[in-house]
Amino acid sequence: MKFNFDEIIDRRNTHAFKYDALKRVFGRDDITPLWVADMEFRSPECITEALKGCLEQGVYGYSSEPAELFDSIHDWILEEHGWDVKKEWYTYVGGIVRGIAYAVQFFTKPGDKIIVQSPVYHPFTLVPEGNDRIVLRNPLKGRDMDFEHLEQLLSGNEVKLMILCNPHNPGGYAWSRETLQRVASLCAAHGVLVISDEIHCDLILWGGKHVPFATVSEEAASCSITFGAPSKTFNIPGLASSYCLIPNAAIREPFYKWLGANEFNDPGIMSSLGAIAAFRHGRQWRDAAISYIEQNILYIERKCAAFVDADGRQLIVPVRPEASYLVWLDCRRLLAALSGKQVADLQPQDQKLLEDYFVNRLRLGLNSGVMFGPEGLGFMRLNVACPRKLLDFEFTL
Repeated sequence: MKFNFDEIIDRRNTHAFKYDALKRVFGRDDITPLWVADMEFRSPECITEALKGCLEQGVYGYSSEPAELFDSIHDWILEEHGWDVKKEWYTYVGGIVRGIAYAVQFFTKPGDKIIVQSPVYHPFTLVPEGNDRIVLRNPLKGRDMDFEHLEQLLSGNEVKLMILCNPHNPGGYAWSRETLQRVASLCAAHGVLVISDEIHCDLILWGGKHVPFATVSEEAASCSITFGAPSKTFNIPGLASSYCLIPNAAIREPFYKWLGANEFNDPGIMSSLGAIAAFRHGRQWRDAAISYIEQNILYIERKCAAFVDADGRQLIVPVRPEASYLVWLDCRRLLAALSGKQVADLQPQDQKLLEDYFVNRLRLGLNSGVMFGPEGLGFMRLNVACPRKLLDFEFTL
């Protein structure tokens, strides 16, 4: 089956946030948006056909959750990741950030402490802080976790939750089983609940493997809440088709009762039909999209390799992702050149120079690294899930 990922779709004036917010976020709208984490690819035809069937009926009344929804999720996870999830572990949630917010509200109270591993997807910080919780940062050490620091945080702070990004965003790291086992062991020993956001788990690159956190040990299963979704994989975030999986009944039953009492876990019919179609019939499209994304990553790597200073040093070094379509660009040498400083002397206010370079020099809208935490100074996040023509720009000083 052939898919046209080179097709350029005009999404302006369609209420697409990636486009509608350009002027407000970047100060201009004549730039290529490579920031918000949705794709510029047309979603799989099987999803469109499933939604058309509902639309053509022309009656939009109350709906019940199709039994096929869980079955499709179960079969996909079993085939992709070897995890045989049970029906009672499952519930629908209307978006993973929303699900994290529900868990924060239910399992913690104002003033409680929550660990995140920065630089990390910014709602991991915004949601707890917006609910008057205290965020403790366990900064990553490149592609590795700082377990010594993590243990210090767990030992001395009466932590209630840890929010794990698995695979990690923005770095694109697909955590190993051994790494996740260490996280589980430490958190279980300190009575800390782990929320594992696994939204990028079905976009594993270069033939790698995703390891669901809850599968790595009995300790992990006992202390985990897993959130997943077809949204990133099949480009349907607007359908809000997320799910939650909790093996431990002592955690699951009171939480799901609370979700149900507040009607937080009732899917709309479009959410259900889109997810079922994706998981049942979208694998070929997903596999083809991954291959195209991998070639886009290589294309960006070649551009960066050619962008050097007078001494031949590469000014932008992309961190090759192991998952997803987001590329974490190490621009610290470029920022040093723009600011006239050494890399070691860069300050948070210097990031504005880097942001200005991409927006006003290259006419590109990327995510600034500092939005993911102070460790993102000198970095930018680039979304390459787009027709390759949109990546046809040249780095220049």
